[in-house]
Amino acid sequence: MELRKRFTSILFPVDFSERSRAIVPHVKAACARFQASLTMLHLVEVPAMAYGTPEAPVVFEFPLEEMKETAEEKLCYFAESEFPGMAVRTVVDEGDPGSCIPELARIWQNDLIMLPTRGQGRFRAALLGSVTAKILHDATCAVWTASHCDSMAAAQHTDWRKIVCAIDTVPEGSRLIRYAAQLADAGATVQLAHAVPVAEAGVEKYLDLEFAAFLKDQAREAVAAMQKEAGTNFEVLIEAGNIPEAVRRAAEAQRADIVLIGRGALPHFAGRLRSHAYAIVRDMPCPVLSV
Repeated sequence: MELRKRFTSILFPVDFSERSRAIVPHVKAACARFQASLTMLHLVEVPAMAYGTPEAPVVFEFPLEEMKETAEEKLCYFAESEFPGMAVRTVVDEGDPGSCIPELARIWQNDLIMLPTRGQGRFRAALLGSVTAKILHDATCAVWTASHCDSMAAAQHTDWRKIVCAIDTVPEGSRLIRYAAQLADAGATVQLAHAVPVAEAGVEKYLDLEFAAFLKDQAREAVAAMQKEAGTNFEVLIEAGNIPEAVRRAAEAQRADIVLIGRGALPHFAGRLRSHAYAIVRDMPCPVLSV
């Protein structure tokens, strides 16, 4: 699948929560930035018990149509109040969000899904919402996810002026570097971030330092070759250690507006980096665009 720097059709799933409302400025900014159309989707979830069991096919009558009518009214009001003057398509359907959102995005040919992340209770900082995780896994288009924190400044990080691009030293990485270059408008900055593995505790930590330095030198050479192929000369940060932590430190140091990672559109993209995609989304101080 060829990476695309411009988005023409954005899907914004809405559950009427405060976190949905919190990302409205980001959705507006993306629509304006790319002159993209916007579809707002709300899914009514039918409890499993409503379908009954083989022994008891019907447990109770579920007011699906009534709930959908109410949701349609709420969604139209949400669109009119939060996106005044914009042509917004609103759709209310039924089904499991984690399964339906990627499938509907594929059917409707949306090329960007924008949604908040969601954790629960005291473990919020340690978990990525199951719906978000499934969408990240199943979606075939780019996915924008909000900062996974309890509060998010409405107008912060909407301009994408500072981009941190997390890469691995594989051939597909140069495609992501080109994507970052195309995504950055005039005046925007891009920093490439790469992490090499190193032992984090015990004697191995000290024995591994020399090897880590060797790996960092190799990584610098590989990234330089990738940049030459991509025709870029971005600043590069190479650290030894945990990948999500290294990317987070880069994002914090750069005060990044968005972190770009490869996912989905690069089926063979760095298994090591892809395996950390959920942690990167969960830990970033700014939104993440996974492509």
